[in-house]
Amino acid sequence: MSKTAVIIGAGLGGLACGRLLSRKGFHVTILEAKDQPGGLLRPFLWDGIPCEQGFHSVGGLGPGEPLEILFRKLDLMDLPWYKAEADEGFPFLRLNSRSDFELDHIVKPYLKGVWRLQGGGAVLCRALAQDQDIRYGARVSAIENQTVTCEDGQQFQADVVVSSLSPRTTMALLKDHMRRSYLLRLSKLQDGEDFFIVHCRLEPGCVPWKSGAIFLENTLMLHFGEPETHILDLLCFGEGNPQEMIQRAAGRLPGLKVQQYCTQKAPGYGILKYSNADFLPPQTPIPWLFLTGQEIGIHGILGTTVSAFNTSKAITL
Repeated sequence: MSKTAVIIGAGLGGLACGRLLSRKGFHVTILEAKDQPGGLLRPFLWDGIPCEQGFHSVGGLGPGEPLEILFRKLDLMDLPWYKAEADEGFPFLRLNSRSDFELDHIVKPYLKGVWRLQGGGAVLCRALAQDQDIRYGARVSAIENQTVTCEDGQQFQADVVVSSLSPRTTMALLKDHMRRSYLLRLSKLQDGEDFFIVHCRLEPGCVPWKSGAIFLENTLMLHFGEPETHILDLLCFGEGNPQEMIQRAAGRLPGLKVQQYCTQKAPGYGILKYSNADFLPPQTPIPWLFLTGQEIGIHGILGTTVSAFNTSKAITL
């Protein structure tokens, strides 16, 4: 009889971990609070126009590079990837951190090449969600004794429970006793800031479309959406002033004409990692409870994917 796993969250970490565990013989059920998969991979829809939240470009996707190796194992290399222009003004404060450790592990893959996906994050969401048992609208309210309870009263029991939520959110849902030293360690970890995003709808043809991102003074990222959307995303960390951000973008892109804009805040990179001491292992002190996602590993697409492989390996050892 195959083992069972319940995964909380259908973001990149949860979806990738689900695919890997299924291949190792587990019957996997993924619980997702929203009505669609993807987490931050899923575009924000503004009047029906997709605007990216957390998926813009990736590094390390060239032949034999770290992300290419992992994505090939996940059957994601047949998607319409294409090499973009080199990022201008790189590196950005992608890390929201002054950590040399993160610079070595996240920035360097981008220096070898920047890659985009035609259709954006929605294409990656659909590819990862394909053939997986995902229960939508299943918002988790409690984790106890290998059973996950949802707000609507549904319960899912499994041999292992994997949470792709933040470790602190996971602990808040946990009703079993957790070792005090583990909770104390969690309380000492430092969170980075969230993203502030201005989605700008441009007058068609006002500025040339660019496939690579533009970084201004390491504090503002300019990223063009798909050409047909006429969307330009402006990103910074913390709080931002939309008019000031648009003015700075216009200084770099003469002729920029913004017809409309909207703003949103999106989760950033979670726990900052300055050294190995800031990393949590995939397995918690409770034998059947595991974590995955960028909160326990290096952040971003590469880091989150690595965490899914690490979690799957820890479960099946």
